[in-house]
Amino acid sequence: MKSKVQTVNRVSYEQVDSIISSDIVLVGDITSGGSLRIEGNIRGNISITGNLIVGRNALIIGRCKATNIHIIGTIEGDVQCEQLKIFSTGKMSGDAEIESIIIDEGAIFVGNCKIISESSKDPSIDEILNVVE
Repeated sequence: MKSKVQTVNRVSYEQVDSIISSDIVLVGDITSGGSLRIEGNIRGNISITGNLIVGRNALIIGRCKATNIHIIGTIEGDVQCEQLKIFSTGKMSGDAEIESIIIDEGAIFVGNCKIISESSKDPSIDEILNVVE
């Protein structure tokens, strides 16, 4: 029997592809293939393939989907990611669909959390056919 070793996803705060600075207010959706650090205000949905880092003074109002989401500021909306980390200064109101969650002491999370694991993901068509045979 193989044992599955769980690795901790580490998010590098220095290596991001794009930064939205604190003096930016953006209304609209963001789609990106890389990692993103937000220090400003966003009113819209974010969908990226990399990591999303929400800076201390940042405010996002909208849905966020990323590989990992680390909240130091505020998100008002639903999130979907592998790892969600809410730091002590972070605030999130909305539902989370995630594989793992870390909430520091002092952080605020208001919403529902649904943990998605490998066993709860939808089976592939090959897996379904193997059961039928």
